[in-house]
Amino acid sequence: MEISELDKYGICDGISEIILTSGIKNPNAAPIGLIRKDNRIFIRLYKGSTTYENVKQDKNFAANVTCDPLLFVKSTFSNLKNENFKYYSLNSTKIPLLKNSASSVIFICGEIKHTEQAMTAEIIPMDAVANDYRPKAINRGLTAVIEAAVHATRYELTGDNKFLDLIDQCMETTYKCGGQREKDAADILLYEIDEIKKHVSGGKDTE
Repeated sequence: MEISELDKYGICDGISEIILTSGIKNPNAAPIGLIRKDNRIFIRLYKGSTTYENVKQDKNFAANVTCDPLLFVKSTFSNLKNENFKYYSLNSTKIPLLKNSASSVIFICGEIKHTEQAMTAEIIPMDAVANDYRPKAINRGLTAVIEAAVHATRYELTGDNKFLDLIDQCMETTYKCGGQREKDAADILLYEIDEIKKHVSGGKDTE
């Protein structure tokens, strides 16, 4: 599969926010930024995550394109249920995909570089599945809730209250511009942040 073909599956130049599914035996889903630049594609995965361990072991995964904010938030803080996955056969193995994604692209890892904190892999597209070609306008509520989820993971790692302020700004946009699914995702995100605050030293009061 040529990299130029990825455009029609929603993975374009720059950083595409996708949900990566991995794990042959126990499927896992997690949002990541997939980097496409100069006709090459990369992922960077940090140690300590299930996604890191799965990709390190299996050397393959699927990049799922979706505009569903609930899938982004739920897969950020917990694993999705088995009913959310379907499977794609590749070289006698089965790779998990998201059932409700607009499209899914199956990748294998090429060159992998390891550091103390992470691994970076150049990845090769093998095949793709398109489930939904319906156009959808950009909704600021969606982009804001995804950005808030990213800030939440950084707050969990660092305990820096500046991320809480950024989350508040994102939430204001989501509740102003988002539809019901964006607002439902924001509600879940705020609950998860309150749980994170209980374990982060120096966090703001939850009231």
